Amino acid sequence: MSSLIYLTTIGIAILAWPVLAGAQNDELNQPQTPKDWLQQRKLEFEEYRFHVEAAQSSTLTMESRSLLNWSNAERGADVGAVYIWTRKGLPQLIACAFGRGKLLRHEFHSLSTESITAERGGATLHRFQPGIEWRNLSSAPPPAKARALRLVQMRRQAERFRVIMGNKERAEMRMLTQPVFRSPVESDEDVALFAFVQGTDPECMLVLDATTDGTWRYALARQTKWALKIELDGQQVTEFASVGRNAGGQAPFLVLKPPAAEE
Repeated sequence: MSSLIYLTTIGIAILAWPVLAGAQNDELNQPQTPKDWLQQRKLEFEEYRFHVEAAQSSTLTMESRSLLNWSNAERGADVGAVYIWTRKGLPQLIACAFGRGKLLRHEFHSLSTESITAERGGATLHRFQPGIEWRNLSSAPPPAKARALRLVQMRRQAERFRVIMGNKERAEMRMLTQPVFRSPVESDEDVALFAFVQGTDPECMLVLDATTDGTWRYALARQTKWALKIELDGQQVTEFASVGRNAGGQAPFLVLKPPAAEE
């Protein structure tokens, strides 16, 4: 009796095996979820090393979390992520991941006034020339002493800017009302990054700095290959021409095809 039960059990297991194997294969072939996609991009960005050339102890620190998980229905992008590298708590370089499969890309822009060297796997990838130019922000009140009040001031000052993307077909970008990054309390200066977005996809970054000498300054950085025009109080202050994916030379803006896109 027990032998019969044993043989029957083996038979059922053999018959069931293709079904179980098929279920496992289906699991492996499931489309990557946004959560899995974001985790993989984080691991890829952790493979990069960035160094400020003119500074001692110059290796930049990658912040552990994405500043902004985004999507852009107008371009068919269902998921994207933004990461930042800092030095002494201040932003130095920003990166954006977007696309899937062979279309996956890593997009970088320097937020430093110094040159930055990029490495991956021990090999030098690029030398970023200085990526921002600080300008005094006129008609702004003195920075408040309280950090919370300075945040309110930062939001009001950011609202003075307007970003237009494109040449023939122009579109105004929407400003996210909260900064995507703000330097920690212990930093020498209070610096915040405001994103101007299409959908929730960042196309331009505004850097605001409440300086230690009691004034405000600002800088602007592109987050797109498309042309940008930026206005302050209705007057154009900066223009970025459209560029190819690889601006070449030592450009502050660079788009790379990561190894994952070649698999």
